[in-house]
Amino acid sequence: PCSGTLSGGDAEKVSLSARVSVAAIFTYVGAYQVSFGPIAWLLVGEIFPQRVRSAAIGTATLTNFLSNFLVSLSLPMLLDNLGAAGTYYLFSTLGVVAAASIYLTVVETKGRSLEEIEDIMTR
Repeated sequence: PCSGTLSGGDAEKVSLSARVSVAAIFTYVGAYQVSFGPIAWLLVGEIFPQRVRSAAIGTATLTNFLSNFLVSLSLPMLLDNLGAAGTYYLFSTLGVVAAASIYLTVVETKGRSLEEIEDIMTR
């Protein structure tokens, strides 16, 4: 209903909740793209040794896109089986586990050369 109303072109018929929903989505996407979004792409170029970097980046990118596809594919099933709240809590839990994993395993690379990072990662 929200997208149909917005795409109809009649601005006077667009409800406040539809406007807020679209603004919230744009805000989320914008904030993600200037915060956490680029981190995965930056790390991929830094964590692999030079001799396997090209193949490893390709594999990491494929894994990323396949993961996104699987989440998109499973979302309707999760919503049917767990409901909206259960699905939200599942993804929230996965997000917390991912954040903890990143905090515990990703080394600081600021101010270090790729060779220094390679030395740290191969110890």
